[in-house]
Amino acid sequence: MSRVVAIFDVDQTLVQGYTERLFFRYLVRRRRLSLPRALAYLGKAACRPRDRFQDKTYLQGLPVEEVVSLARQCYRQDITPRVSPAGRACIRSHQAQGHAVALLSGSLSLLLAPLQEELGADWLLATELQQRNGQFTGAINGLHPRGLNKLHLLQELSRTQGFDLSQAYAYGDHIQDAYLFRSIGYPVAVNPSWRLKRRARKHGWPIRYFTR
Repeated sequence: MSRVVAIFDVDQTLVQGYTERLFFRYLVRRRRLSLPRALAYLGKAACRPRDRFQDKTYLQGLPVEEVVSLARQCYRQDITPRVSPAGRACIRSHQAQGHAVALLSGSLSLLLAPLQEELGADWLLATELQQRNGQFTGAINGLHPRGLNKLHLLQELSRTQGFDLSQAYAYGDHIQDAYLFRSIGYPVAVNPSWRLKRRARKHGWPIRYFTR
């Protein structure tokens, strides 16, 4: 019998807020991202909002080792206080039942690695940054975990790890998570956006609220 897995979105589900935005502000605060460069990036993102999921040029040219260190500092200072106690308790409940845990997020993998360690999650599927000669290029590797891409990444993980999605649990807050929910045995809308709340009521998906 395959192991049951519980899949958790991070931003606005386990963590109040958006972790990459917190990191962006942290880099500006620490003066590793200049204000003119930050404003130029935000201006570009405003003009082409869909590109922001692939475009990580605000990190272009920065040393990998330094950014990883800054990400861990940001996690300790700005993200840890935003992790929901109810979310932690939900994960512990699944682990107590012998379930595996996967974090599935569009945020940066290097930023969420400390969360994976802290929660004892088995897998982390998040945005992987492209590197060259010890620096970030500003591009990403592979799929950006959002919408249908989340489902594709999870299907690949299920094939390699041998778990059954029809027996899996999934927790998410955004309408983009509905693609995943339709292929999961036990979806749960957490802190849902109004569109996901409407969809959850239509399909009879449970609605929960994880608070700080």
